[in-house]
Amino acid sequence: MLRAGSGSTFPTNAKFTTIRFPGWAERPSLVPLLISILLSSGPDTLIELRYFLAGLLILFFVGLWDDMQPVSPLIKLLGESVPVVLITFFNRIPLHEFFPGHEWIIQIEWPVTLFMSFWIVNAFNLIDGINGLAGSIGILALTGMAVLGDPVMYQLSYAFAGALLAFLFFNFIRPRIFMGDCGSLPVGYTLAFGMSHLCFHEQPGLPADEPFIVLALMIVPLFDMFRVFVIRIYYGKNPFKGDRNHLHHLLLESGMSHVKATSILAGLSVLTTALVWMSFHIGLSGNSAYFAAFLSLILPSSLFTGLLWSKVRKIRTFQ
Repeated sequence: MLRAGSGSTFPTNAKFTTIRFPGWAERPSLVPLLISILLSSGPDTLIELRYFLAGLLILFFVGLWDDMQPVSPLIKLLGESVPVVLITFFNRIPLHEFFPGHEWIIQIEWPVTLFMSFWIVNAFNLIDGINGLAGSIGILALTGMAVLGDPVMYQLSYAFAGALLAFLFFNFIRPRIFMGDCGSLPVGYTLAFGMSHLCFHEQPGLPADEPFIVLALMIVPLFDMFRVFVIRIYYGKNPFKGDRNHLHHLLLESGMSHVKATSILAGLSVLTTALVWMSFHIGLSGNSAYFAAFLSLILPSSLFTGLLWSKVRKIRTFQ
């Protein structure tokens, strides 16, 4: 979390302009969250979260390092690897439950969980490009995970969502502090942990739609990262080199303010989640429900992006 005022420069590849911030990141910003978790969690919960908390601290300092002195994407990925491996080693997405009778699929559960965790962590890092966006999407996803999850996720999600809510008070309407990598990486890491934990420790209330709802809550950053990486690779560019083709950049280019762009993308997350939930509660079952949920997951973001890009292309044509 960075405070406006002096010193270091926020990465220009994520912004339209270069803005000056203080030379030191808000290092105490993680302390209230950790205190909240320690006070609200029992010994058993803390023991279960020990690897997550260790990884959270590692990622915080990786992000702090990048905020103070930008590092290459490879170095950042190496810094993320230990925390991500820690959470995926003890939690995995049970793919065999979606494909019963195919025992071989158990062998790829850990690699798939590892890939998804890296995707989520970096997607939230990349979505932190305008005021309030990463915080708003993070609150929505964490609140949803708290509702779906067991007591471990309930305590962790609400503690983190409360910290983000306080952060948004100073970041959204009249921004005075900014998240930075030392904020966005821990948010993405917490959501990656929540995804793997909820899927692995499946709750009896929502056995079928839970994984889809978790993905729907995070669809905006996940879809946006996938989209920009495909575009960069298609045009022969380095997929890790930043540009201004993210959805929030396109919304700003279309003439919207930071507040309106953030509100629209947060609304897209809510709409997608509602459609996915409806797919499992309108009388469909089995493969039909899964297919409807898959379409509900990808179509809203795809249609929205198509309409937005059409508008931006017209603006660029007449400039």
